[in-house]
Amino acid sequence: MKTEIRWVIVAATAWVWAIAPTPAVAGPPVLVAAETDVAQEEDEYEGLPPGSGRDETFGMCGACHSMKLVVQQGLSRSSWTEVLEYMVEEHEMPELEPEDHKLILDYLTKFYGPDRRARQ
Repeated sequence: MKTEIRWVIVAATAWVWAIAPTPAVAGPPVLVAAETDVAQEEDEYEGLPPGSGRDETFGMCGACHSMKLVVQQGLSRSSWTEVLEYMVEEHEMPELEPEDHKLILDYLTKFYGPDRRARQ
């Protein structure tokens, strides 16, 4: 009985190998220029998505710490306001001009607001 089971397994394995398509040898992935540009841009901004305020946000936040600290957040607009105030008061971040403050706050709220985790 054990011998018969072994032969069935051997025969089934040989049959699978005989009919299975030979996998193509894959070369390195080919990226088109647009994909390469986007990947390089995202890497340059440590993963921050494009949008109004990205440069300012990256410049102010990234001057002192990794953007990973920012992208893991999911804060409300009022909480982001408190964070910006705290950074100015306690960590010597330069005080923002009103238009830059609004631009950065809008960016953080849009991309890293409370619903950020739902978009992932």
